[in-house]
Amino acid sequence: MMDSKPSFFKPTNHRNNRRAPWHDYTGRSLYMLTFTCEEQRPDLSTIVDYRGNIQTIPTRLGLEIESEIINLPRYHSEVKLYDYVIMPDHIHVIIFVERVLPRPLGMILTGFIGACNRHYSCLFSVAFSNKLFKQGFHDRIIMRPGQLDTCRRYVKDNPYRLAIKRRYPDLFRRYTRLLIGDSEFAAYGNIFLLRDFDRQQVIVHRADSAEARKTNECRWLACADNGGVLVSPFISPDEKAIRDKAIKIGGRIIVIRNESFEKRFKPHGREFDLCAQGRLLLLAPWRDKLRRSKVSRAESLYMNSLAEKICYYEGAIKLIP
Repeated sequence: MMDSKPSFFKPTNHRNNRRAPWHDYTGRSLYMLTFTCEEQRPDLSTIVDYRGNIQTIPTRLGLEIESEIINLPRYHSEVKLYDYVIMPDHIHVIIFVERVLPRPLGMILTGFIGACNRHYSCLFSVAFSNKLFKQGFHDRIIMRPGQLDTCRRYVKDNPYRLAIKRRYPDLFRRYTRLLIGDSEFAAYGNIFLLRDFDRQQVIVHRADSAEARKTNECRWLACADNGGVLVSPFISPDEKAIRDKAIKIGGRIIVIRNESFEKRFKPHGREFDLCAQGRLLLLAPWRDKLRRSKVSRAESLYMNSLAEKICYYEGAIKLIP
């Protein structure tokens, strides 16, 4: 984010406990629910690596929380429990509301949160006003075919991802203010990619001839194959195709994003794997923009200009406290 924001810049506010105003929270539906602990709360579990098999072992408090999760269908017969994982500072729960609920889902889960708070209060002799979980919860509505399997894999892989992040913390670090020349960014990933001597911008213009596109693609993929770094917002389908080919051959990339990073931002899927391998850096030129939106032409031009600037910049990279 530069001191003088672009004319099209509009900051957005984002809440972690998302709700869908168009959705009926009493009707039949599948959900992945996330409950996050308040700061400085006891761990709910520990991560152990048993002969390469990474697992979570619930603490005493975690066992009490697990009991409440398992008993959700007992207290609410309309709810079926599909899967869950108890992480040190949060839990994920996948449920299926099989029949119409007598009250909205949020009201039902208030009872679950209250029970968890009571266990925390009793075990650690703290006032009940000291809550275990942050206010609200994050709900992801599972609607499309295949989403349930994706969510269940995500829940199952949570301990592995945390173990990898702890093993390679510098590759999963979020930087609030990173100064490149006179441009300020929020960043996530391997900032050492900015120091590679061979950084090339990927940009495909509509006016490019077929021959020019082929020549550029060969040049960019050669860069990726030889250990260089490709830099781009990767907006157009042609640019995304170059990105995918570069990743497939082991290339490293810097992506200019049109949204910044929440406090608890975590890369998923392919982005997580690339971070673990030190092959990805995400840059956001506006710290205050936290909601994904369609990229306008002005934003596209601006992000491409930043990609070009990053490729030619040879000065120091500064971290601002």
